[in-house]
Amino acid sequence: MRSLRTRLFVYLIGGSAVLLLAAGFALSATIAAWLQSEFDRSLEAKARALVALTEQDGGQIEFDFRNDLMPEFGDAPNPEYFELRLADGSLSRRSPSFDLSAETRGRSLVKSLHPATTPSFRDLRLPDGRRGRQVQIDFVPPLDVPDDPAEKGSAPLQEPSSASLPAATFIVAREREGLDAGVRRLELAIGGLGVGLLLTLAGLMHLALRVGLRSLDRLTRQVRALDVTSLATRVDVEAPPEEIAVVVEQVHALLDRLEGGFKRERRLSSDIAHELKTPIAELRSLCAVGARWPEDRVAVRKFFEDAEAIAEQMERIVVHLLALARYDEGREQVWTTPVRIAELVDAAWKPLAREAAAKGLELRQQIPRALRFETDPEKFGLMVSNLLSNAVAYSPPGATVVCASEQMDGRGSVTFSNRAENLEPQDLVVMFDRFWRKDEARSGDCNVGLGLALVRALADLLVIEIETRLEPDKTFRITLSGRIASEAVRSH
Repeated sequence: MRSLRTRLFVYLIGGSAVLLLAAGFALSATIAAWLQSEFDRSLEAKARALVALTEQDGGQIEFDFRNDLMPEFGDAPNPEYFELRLADGSLSRRSPSFDLSAETRGRSLVKSLHPATTPSFRDLRLPDGRRGRQVQIDFVPPLDVPDDPAEKGSAPLQEPSSASLPAATFIVAREREGLDAGVRRLELAIGGLGVGLLLTLAGLMHLALRVGLRSLDRLTRQVRALDVTSLATRVDVEAPPEEIAVVVEQVHALLDRLEGGFKRERRLSSDIAHELKTPIAELRSLCAVGARWPEDRVAVRKFFEDAEAIAEQMERIVVHLLALARYDEGREQVWTTPVRIAELVDAAWKPLAREAAAKGLELRQQIPRALRFETDPEKFGLMVSNLLSNAVAYSPPGATVVCASEQMDGRGSVTFSNRAENLEPQDLVVMFDRFWRKDEARSGDCNVGLGLALVRALADLLVIEIETRLEPDKTFRITLSGRIASEAVRSH
């Protein structure tokens, strides 16, 4: 798997290479076109200089050319060529360079069959085989006007129009190998410059990526070093950029959740083992005693009653744990309907009434009969039952358990309050943990420490808000807030 640095480097250097290549082609084509244009202008200027040496006299075309003034058309190292042709295509004059060898003597330049009003250029092979370029100028040679006044007086009064004069064509050609070699050198220079720039950019990009991704490298090394034994460790990236800071925050949050989850798992395993150790030891003891005195029917019956109570306690632990597992995994369906809270409280208090009467406890219900929550009646009833059971179990004798309610802006709240002499403010943070009980000795009562954990899980499932408060007079209040039901009954 390629690293992010490698991928960014490949993308950046690839994009830079494409841009440099396009810029190189554009620059090379522009300069080559400019050189070609300058070459053509020079060639045209030379052709027009030769045209200026051409004139007509008495219907004949005269060409005043001197080889010593233009030696490049003669016996020169890189000879140039010209031809002067008449309108019918016949050759009038040609440069001395054609006579340098038998091969060039039999060659000629290329004349276009269609006269043009502007110079026309074309590439060709010169008579000596070199690559060349020619220009063709179609023109009408001017009349030869005599300088002698006597001759002027004998001239006709009206000159003939240019349309009645014979036309001619001048073709001038020269080698272009020097131009092509210059263009090739230019292309090599641009290519070398582009390669140099690309290598320089590659170095700069590598340095920039190394410096810019330093925080990511440090984060990667620290995250790679994390394992189950180092969940308390936090990644330390100095002044991370905005994109990395988000990752660091999320990693810290994930580590917090993982650390808390592992701690809860280890604590849960220890708590389950502790909860089951005592009833299992009691069962073994009962079995041993019962096996020693099997003839004592009263004792054996008592042993079985105790064994049944122990089995019921273990069953409650297993049932509660299975319910918590379903709630945590989201496998429990929720069916909502308008539920009368007062009726749920009455139903939950009935099985607790005998135990409450034995302790002298009283239920004071202040919930209006018309108050209804839009919730799951079975699961909300289980929450109410667990809260009242805790209140009965931990309230001092003669105390009063109060259930009150409030309504505001489409939401309602139900508050359960009772005296809790042994409860401390710091207990409010951990009281919803599984197997937590205020009695550290775990006295072996029927409370297994899962009631409030079930309340928390059910509240999350039903989207019920929970608020706990311990008053200075040791009155413990727990409030459930939910959505008040409308008149219509709805389910989903």
